[in-house]
Amino acid sequence: MRISTGLPRQRGAALFTSLIMLLIMTLIIVTGARSSALEILLADNAQSSQQALMRAEDSVLQGNQHIELNFVGAPNFDFSVAEDDGLYVDGTLDLDTVDWEGIPAEREGAGENLREFIIEYLGPAAAIGGSLSLGAGTGSDIRYLYRVSGRGASNRSSARVVQVILATAE
Repeated sequence: MRISTGLPRQRGAALFTSLIMLLIMTLIIVTGARSSALEILLADNAQSSQQALMRAEDSVLQGNQHIELNFVGAPNFDFSVAEDDGLYVDGTLDLDTVDWEGIPAEREGAGENLREFIIEYLGPAAAIGGSLSLGAGTGSDIRYLYRVSGRGASNRSSARVVQVILATAE
């Protein structure tokens, strides 16, 4: 004799459906987590690159200030005296082989925020045009050209080099 409880017999359909739903939700969450981790790495690399670029631009600015303080007018010393002083004559420098670590620091105590620059003397050039930034109206028709290469590195081994041309007048 069978006793009926009035409840229909379960066959596991609800359990199977809930397991499938749990699997789908797990896949969605894992995919989202991986995507977020990748975006964080991309943002970190972009920040590192920007930090290196800002430091390189700061290095170039320091090089420009060095020129303004020491080389206004005709250069008054030999640019090829020391191999590691950061000063070169045009054509003697290959940026791919420069030992940036060997260039002496401009600022004492700079630590890991050390900015590095190299100054190349490109030679004299005749003044053309009337640009006030090149000393128009000074009476001098000769400008002395310098190329400043600045290097900046980030904390995550990203590095950038920026170059500018600077002209001075006598």
